[in-house]
Amino acid sequence: MDVIDSVAVFAPANSGGYYRLRWTGLDGRRADTSGGRDLDGARCKAAKVAAGLSRAAGPQASTTLAELFELYLKAGSSPYTGRPWRRSTRNQIEDNLGRALRGHTDAAAMDVTRELLDRMRAQAGTPHMVRINTTALRAFLLWGYRHSPSFFTAAQADLLPPRVVMPAPAVKGTEAPTRRTRARRVGQAEDYIHEEDAPSASQVRALSQALQHRVGPWGALAPELAANCGPRWGEQFQLRAPDIHLDGCHEAEQPHLHIDWAIDPGAPADAPNGRRARPKGDKTRIAPLPAVSFTGVSLKNMVRDRVDTALAEQSSGANPDALLFPAPRGGLWWHTSFEADLLRPAMIEAGWPLREWVEERDTWDPVTATYTRETRHRVLAVMPWHAHRHRFARIAIDEFGADPGVLMALGGWENELTVVHRYYRTGREHTERGLALFARH
Repeated sequence: MDVIDSVAVFAPANSGGYYRLRWTGLDGRRADTSGGRDLDGARCKAAKVAAGLSRAAGPQASTTLAELFELYLKAGSSPYTGRPWRRSTRNQIEDNLGRALRGHTDAAAMDVTRELLDRMRAQAGTPHMVRINTTALRAFLLWGYRHSPSFFTAAQADLLPPRVVMPAPAVKGTEAPTRRTRARRVGQAEDYIHEEDAPSASQVRALSQALQHRVGPWGALAPELAANCGPRWGEQFQLRAPDIHLDGCHEAEQPHLHIDWAIDPGAPADAPNGRRARPKGDKTRIAPLPAVSFTGVSLKNMVRDRVDTALAEQSSGANPDALLFPAPRGGLWWHTSFEADLLRPAMIEAGWPLREWVEERDTWDPVTATYTRETRHRVLAVMPWHAHRHRFARIAIDEFGADPGVLMALGGWENELTVVHRYYRTGREHTERGLALFARH
C-alpha cells in the first residue's frame, strides 16, 4: 500500500489488475475508485484526489454538479441581488448553465478548477455563447460559495473574474449574420440606431396591409401602434381594451396607453395569472397615442374601432380579455408562433428585407451524451418587429423634439445613458462644432 496524503493506493489483487484508490471523504463516508493499471498513473490520480480534498470548502464539497444544478434552480434567486428570478430568467439559466455542465455533472464541487471551467465554457458554437456560458458559471460559483454551508471555496468563486479571457468555442456553430454593416462616424456610439435601422412609412404601410390580409383589421393596426406608441412586442400583444384611454384618464388628460404588463415568455400555458408579468425592469408607464400616424393614417380612429370590436368580441365570448391583438383562439400569442406563422409570411409579402443563411452546428444528444452535426437553413429579418420601437424613438426625437428624459419615460428604457447612446449621439454634433471653430479664423 502507498499513501498520497490522505489517499491510499492499493496494488492490484492479481497480475494485470487495477490499482485501487481509497480515502475518507469530507462527509465521513469511505470512497473507492480505480487508479488504473499503472502505478505512476495511480499515484498521479491519488494526488489529484488529495488536492481536491485539501481545497474543499467542507463536507458539502463532495456534492456533484448535477445535484448543485438542481439545488441552484430550486433556490430560484439571483446570487447577486437575492431577488427571485422571473420564470423566463429561470428558463434561460437552466438552458445556459445546463449547456455548460454537459458531460461534467458527475464531477464534485471540489473538482471545479479553472481548467474544468474552461472546458465547460468552451461548450459553445460561437464566441457569444462562450460569454453566455461564462456568465452562467460565474453566478453559479458565487451562489455555491455564498450558500450556507458553502459548496465552493472563495478561491473557486474567484476563478472567473469579470474580465476573464475567453476560450475558443469547442463545438461547431455558425454565427448569425449581422443585420447591417456600416462604418461608424467618429463620436458616434457603437449601438447608435441609424435611420435605416427603423422601418420607413412605406414599409410600415406594406406590413400593415400584409398582416390585415391574414388576421383582419387588427393586423393593420399592429405595426402602426408599434411604430407610433413604442411598446415592446410582449407589452403590445397583451394590451386590453381597458388599457386604452382615448380621452385621457385621471393620470393624464391626453390620449394614451397604460403599459402595466407584458407577456411572460417563460410562463406555462396554464399560468394562473394569464402569462403576464411586469414590463422589463418592473417599470410600468404611460405611452403616447398620437391622433395621426407618421404614415398619414388616423391612428386614434383605428384604435377606437379596435377597442369597440374587442369589447364586442369579449361579450360574445370569442375574446375573454378584450385583447387588442388576440391569438386565433382568443388568448395571448406565443412569440414563436407569431413570428413563424404570421409575421415572417407577412414580411415576405410586404417586401421587408430578409437575409437567408445556413447554420451548421453540433447538437447535444442527452441519451448518448455526444454531439451530432446538423445543418439547417435560417432566415434573418434585417428589421425585426423590435425595429418599430426604433421608429418610435426617431419620431419622438425628430418630429416632436423629445429630450432623453422624455424619451426614456415614454418608452420605458432603463436609463438616459442608454437612450443617449442609441438615439442621440450621431457624431455629427462634434464635427459641426469643430468646423465652426476653425471657420472663425
